[in-house]
Amino acid sequence: MRVLFLILIFFSSFNLCSQTYDAYVIDATALYQAKAYKESAILWDKAFQIHPGFASDYYNAACTVALAGYTQTAFDYLEQAISHGWEDIDWLQQDPDLAGLKESENWSAFKDTIPALKTDYLSSLNLELKNQIEDLRMQDQTIRLLLPDVETRFGRESKAYNWFRNELMPRNDSIVLDQVITLIEEKGWLGIQEVGELANQTLWLVIQHAPLEIQKKYLPLLEASVMEGESKTRYLAFLQDRILMREDQKQIYGTQSLWDTTKKQNVIWPILNPENVNQRRKAVGLEPIEAYVESNGFLYIQE
Repeated sequence: MRVLFLILIFFSSFNLCSQTYDAYVIDATALYQAKAYKESAILWDKAFQIHPGFASDYYNAACTVALAGYTQTAFDYLEQAISHGWEDIDWLQQDPDLAGLKESENWSAFKDTIPALKTDYLSSLNLELKNQIEDLRMQDQTIRLLLPDVETRFGRESKAYNWFRNELMPRNDSIVLDQVITLIEEKGWLGIQEVGELANQTLWLVIQHAPLEIQKKYLPLLEASVMEGESKTRYLAFLQDRILMREDQKQIYGTQSLWDTTKKQNVIWPILNPENVNQRRKAVGLEPIEAYVESNGFLYIQE
């Protein structure tokens, strides 16, 4: 029970001091989806007063306040998004949420600042490590993106699917994991400010499907990175749940599922105190579990 005890100690301290940013982001996003843009804008402002913010959050906030009619604040948030690593400039320039900004006299001037903002951001990173880790991400994730196609073409019970899922993927995972472990042992858990959001997320993605002993070894490093604002809280929630499930204990946030051969569906692993799971999910920046299972096609059997 030691792992569960340590995780619950972390959750108690984190819930008291750090969850507010993630909770505001969840509420702001829900209000945006409900088209309550001005109310959402207030919560984005409160979130950024607590935490310096992540690139994707600044971008989403910019969309919200632009729709609320707060043009200058939208430009400010877009600048912050790019300064924190937002890279999809092509989408920024065609995003319908930002259409109103293009009518502003400041639009042209803003576009002119984008190259300098991107250059300043990239100059703040360790580009060699960023590129190295993002290459590992491509190697790790590409094979996973192909898995649904393999299932569709050959069937989940086929020899081809079994070979792809249980031989080819583990072989590839082992190669990537060895390199990620070397990086973590030499450099520590590299944070967003050093390698950017994508590379930082990659460390979690690889450890998330590593052997249990590796996950338990590096859990404290990810926890420290989250507490320092250098990794996203939801990464820790997923890894905590994965460890608990593998140790045959109830999970905390409801992020993990297992394939049920009878039901032919992924079923959410049992949850500790399920009546409060959405409160815990909100605290770490996760959507309600009902929305999570619906979007992923999972089955959630409440106890």
